Amino acid sequence: MKINSNIKTIRAMSVPIALMLCRIAKIRVIVNELVKWKEENSKISPGFLIETLVVCVLCERKPLWKVEEFWRKQDFKNLFSEIADPSQLNDDAYGRALEKLCAINMELMISLVSLTMLKSHDLSISFIHLDTTSKSVQGVYEVEGDRDFELCHGFSKDLRPDLKQFKIGLAVNEHKVPVMGQILSGNVSDMKFNPQAAVEMKDFFEKKQYRDIIFVSDCAIVSTESLGTLAQKHVRFISRLPETFSLAEKLKEEALRSENWTKVNDEYQIFATKDKLDGRDYRFLVVQSSHLEAKKEKTLQKQVDKKKAKYEQEAKKLAKQTFACEADALTALHQLSKRVQEAGFPLNATVQREELKSYGQKGRPHKNEEAKVTIVYKIESIVVGQMSLERLEDIKRKESTFILITNVLNKEKYDDERILKEYKHQNSVENRFKFLKDPVYFGPMFLKNPQRLQALGYVFILALLVASYLEYRVRENLKKNGEAVLLPGKKKTNVPSIATILEILDTIQIVIIGGERFFPDNIDKQALKMIEWAGFEPTIYLQPLAWDAF
Repeated sequence: MKINSNIKTIRAMSVPIALMLCRIAKIRVIVNELVKWKEENSKISPGFLIETLVVCVLCERKPLWKVEEFWRKQDFKNLFSEIADPSQLNDDAYGRALEKLCAINMELMISLVSLTMLKSHDLSISFIHLDTTSKSVQGVYEVEGDRDFELCHGFSKDLRPDLKQFKIGLAVNEHKVPVMGQILSGNVSDMKFNPQAAVEMKDFFEKKQYRDIIFVSDCAIVSTESLGTLAQKHVRFISRLPETFSLAEKLKEEALRSENWTKVNDEYQIFATKDKLDGRDYRFLVVQSSHLEAKKEKTLQKQVDKKKAKYEQEAKKLAKQTFACEADALTALHQLSKRVQEAGFPLNATVQREELKSYGQKGRPHKNEEAKVTIVYKIESIVVGQMSLERLEDIKRKESTFILITNVLNKEKYDDERILKEYKHQNSVENRFKFLKDPVYFGPMFLKNPQRLQALGYVFILALLVASYLEYRVRENLKKNGEAVLLPGKKKTNVPSIATILEILDTIQIVIIGGERFFPDNIDKQALKMIEWAGFEPTIYLQPLAWDAF
């Protein structure tokens, strides 16, 4: 077997691009400014360690004890001229860096990095979408003393209530890039997080000259207490009105009786109104969705059939009862009839008088013994009818509607269609959760210390932030140049996902011959184009990267 020691191949993947984006985001600089460390006593800075960990998470998910192995396989000298050997990037060094991270305000770290990226890309913030998800963990994770962060049982969005968990709070702007991220205790409720996060973000970004932000959230932000807090802090928001408010039923009834609906498109139509809630003025949009109506039609019919069967069962039980007087029988029938008719079913029944004969002893009565006659009343011929088509249609229309609430009262700047559009963009934050929940990137977390685990969670949020800007840059350049990414099956797209972008970049290899770097002849030409769509020159793979260039 012949081996040429002058030739070396490296699977470079997206490593140089991820590093360049980390440096644009100033992750290393911000971390070093926030944590306590002594440069003269440190061979390697905590900011450098966190930066390289972010790159490792993005490019090849590894447990902490395999990060050194990852960097040994990279073009280390070309990437890090200031570090002599990858042995310095070991699991102990990363563990100590995570401990230093635990001691700072990590939410502030995320906000400062987000702010740096916003300014470097000249992006605005008009809308912020916020939500939470949960991440289950294996293990005991005992907590000692009072902690701001605790791994514990809570409402599991992973559908694993048997496991302890932590929660991830995330906010993205209208460009679908994160502007805030938090790692929370496993039992923190959305009703607590959402309004608190909105108030904190408004305060932070207003100080940075980002004003007039509108926060978009699911119905967890709407409660009597939170509405008072949002009003007091002058936080503008768009959300969904929970069905638990009696006003919701009133608004739906009013909308269904009205003909004053505005058609938005083939799917949505809106009934707009203003009303008061807890003494404050709000705009309400009763939105009817044809897609939701079609989706709920089958389930609604099942619910109707189930209710009918339930009332038929009650009717059978009632038919077996006897009543001492006609008034008692009529009262019982009226109570059943009221419940059944309120549910939309007709009910027919009659009250019959019966004579019951009884004798003084068991068995055959004596000859000429006279029977004792007792008059009772029974309910007979009870029939629960089918729900009328008109009533079924009313229920279907009501079930296919939802209500939006907002304190943005300026209809000239934000008309009803714009309010609905921004609420529908709430899925942008949910799509970011898909990245965080992907086991390729956010898989098993091999840490026994809850605080280190919390710090690593913030590293994953940094990785998401960098990946989101990579996606944004690629999509913007594709749009600008009128180009598209070719997918398997010869399909084209100008809005590739983070996963698609990274998969294409993962094919990149470089060849080092006698110290000089080349792309191989068979390199994927689309991968080279992807480097350009990301906003860089392919030469970043072939030339030394100066970390202080940004």
